[in-house]
Amino acid sequence: MPVSIRISAISNSDALGYRGQKAIADAVGTGTNYRIVGGHMVRLLLHAYPTPAATLRSTIDADTAVDSVEVIGPLARTLIEQDFTKEGGNLFYRQIGEDQRIEINVLLPREGPSPSVRPLTVPDVGQVDSLPELRFALMHPALVLDVQADLGAGDVIAYQTRIPGVEAATVLKAHAWKERRSEKDIADLHSLLEIRESHPDVLWGLDSTELIGFRKDTAAIMRDLAARIARKHVMFDVPNYLDRRRFAALIAKHIA
Repeated sequence: MPVSIRISAISNSDALGYRGQKAIADAVGTGTNYRIVGGHMVRLLLHAYPTPAATLRSTIDADTAVDSVEVIGPLARTLIEQDFTKEGGNLFYRQIGEDQRIEINVLLPREGPSPSVRPLTVPDVGQVDSLPELRFALMHPALVLDVQADLGAGDVIAYQTRIPGVEAATVLKAHAWKERRSEKDIADLHSLLEIRESHPDVLWGLDSTELIGFRKDTAAIMRDLAARIARKHVMFDVPNYLDRRRFAALIAKHIA
């Protein structure tokens, strides 16, 4: 059953991101197994699970994971029919103003133990970035959202989209943090753990005592992050607003 949310863009980046999500929703075929991932994934989860202790973060590009190479070709052709331009195998953009453009990054899951982003060659498309942890997100149930987005100046759009649940989003963001040590990944992980704290009914298996696979890897990443972020001096950027002790405590509480 879809969850209905109403959202308002608080920045130009927000508005462009919501337009990108709608473009994907219009382009995918019925029954396509896809997820909006990245920063917009967390943003949408915060609207589905309101959490006062979390902080909204803006981002432009609508990162989208699809489950097979067979989907990429038709999706690329449909986006081009929507006046998008393909840049490499992954990025599609549409200019809507002198300094404004909608950006969509399309990603694939990958088999095998090799971590981090690696390109896969897709016939007639080019090299498409892939991540192994996307398999976890795509094999678990999506949260389906009916979105009404107010972009400002009376411009309102509506679309249905699919995002990972809170646990799968945490797995994706933990692996992103391990790979690039980005401040925005810490911000998103903080938001996801605050959702878990405020909404204990969400599906969650990361606190199990017998973790395997991506859950086990995620727990190791998060425990390491908790140990590092609790120190007086850290060697990576942390959002200024973050209560680092609370963040470490949330990891200890919700991650086995």
